[in-house]
Amino acid sequence: MISYGCLAIMFLFVAIKSLIYYIHKKRAPSITQIDTELLALMNRRSERNE
Repeated sequence: MISYGCLAIMFLFVAIKSLIYYIHKKRAPSITQIDTELLALMNRRSERNE
């Protein structure tokens, strides 16, 4: 009986962690967004140095 309780708690823990993972994965910026932001930052810095 105790083992079933432990399995249920472990199942809930894995379900919650996977839900949190997928929520954070949706909010993460795409590679193209990161590239454009980095290029914009580099262009700003090069304009300041000129």
